[in-house]
Amino acid sequence: MKESIQDNLDPFDREDFSPEQVETIHELKDYISSSLKDDEHHVAVIEGSAGTGKSVLLTKLFKDIRAEKKNKNSAFYGLNTAFSVNHPELLKVYADMGAKYPFILKKDYQRPTSIINRLDKEQKQLDVLFIDEGHLLLTKSEPYVKFFQDNQLTELIRLSKVVVVVFDFAQVIQSKMFWNQKLLDQVLKNVDHKIFPLDFQYRMQANPKVRKWIDNFAEGKLAPLPKKSEQAGYDLRVFDRAADMFADLKKVDQKMGMARVVSTTGFSHDESDEHHVVMDDFDQPWDEYDPQELTWAKRPESVNEVGSIYTVQGFDLNLVGLILSPAYEYDEENDRIVVNPDKVIHREIYKKSPHLTDSKDIEKAKQDFMMHALNVLAKRGRYGLYITAADDRLRKRLLELAK
Repeated sequence: MKESIQDNLDPFDREDFSPEQVETIHELKDYISSSLKDDEHHVAVIEGSAGTGKSVLLTKLFKDIRAEKKNKNSAFYGLNTAFSVNHPELLKVYADMGAKYPFILKKDYQRPTSIINRLDKEQKQLDVLFIDEGHLLLTKSEPYVKFFQDNQLTELIRLSKVVVVVFDFAQVIQSKMFWNQKLLDQVLKNVDHKIFPLDFQYRMQANPKVRKWIDNFAEGKLAPLPKKSEQAGYDLRVFDRAADMFADLKKVDQKMGMARVVSTTGFSHDESDEHHVVMDDFDQPWDEYDPQELTWAKRPESVNEVGSIYTVQGFDLNLVGLILSPAYEYDEENDRIVVNPDKVIHREIYKKSPHLTDSKDIEKAKQDFMMHALNVLAKRGRYGLYITAADDRLRKRLLELAK
């Protein structure tokens, strides 16, 4: 097996599960096997915030059920199954499972639209469909990607006896994929379903005090940073200059690898129309989608690029250097981070949605999408988080809180 494939799989294809995770996997298998006994549709919803092990658990579940396909004594014998994720970088990783295990094929992993259109064309139905990052499923038609219906989850439920889907509403990042509890409840209203909550943080190797600070920060709430002596080995720092942050981050990358700078929309194109992230003496290009097998986070050269939600969502890093773009500003009156939607460059995230029609809901969504992106990026690092901000007032306040 190619080294690049194993590198991609390492964070996802694991067997070192906690007792709580093992119990959840057993409960999910019981739900799936009992659901297959009737002709109704069933949905298992795995809910958990970033870093709670949702993708790892889903990978294990799919692998175990596929391994039983030829076992005549198994409840999963002969099942027609598939795995879907609406994220090209994650799809690379999952497709590599087909190269590692003889009982899994690369074609078992497809984008949602491909599965919907294929099953409709063949007039077939899946027994069990596994969906990672369900919060990235489309909730409006997108003819550009050949999705002409109204909701991808609704269509995938229609075409499957059992759906196992991962959800985290705090990772909803644009209007064409708008999800909240109300919409999910509507989709599942007439479908048998069960919620499987995950609430333990497996990614960030940080103590409760540090995790609480990062949770609050990801919601825009500001408070003094835990002192170095209180961080228990997790490296949480604020920098005045992005260039200094980058220099320290590269030292970490040389020692342990997988230390990357990340940011969000808000940095303008330069005069030559190049799209770089520029702050003080820091000037690096954005990540670019690359069809090569190795994922962006695993490529050594990506240390000289700036990652985004489109390349790191769903992945682990050892250390994150987070640059808050000019779209994030400081609200002095409420002592918190707020979003200035006028400074959001990637307007695609604010496209019209049939689920956002009230002006107050639209304004709230404009804040939420960018804060959710901040949440996704801030919780990528296993061992550390470095922070700086392009907005002078916000950066000054963060530095005050870090003293």
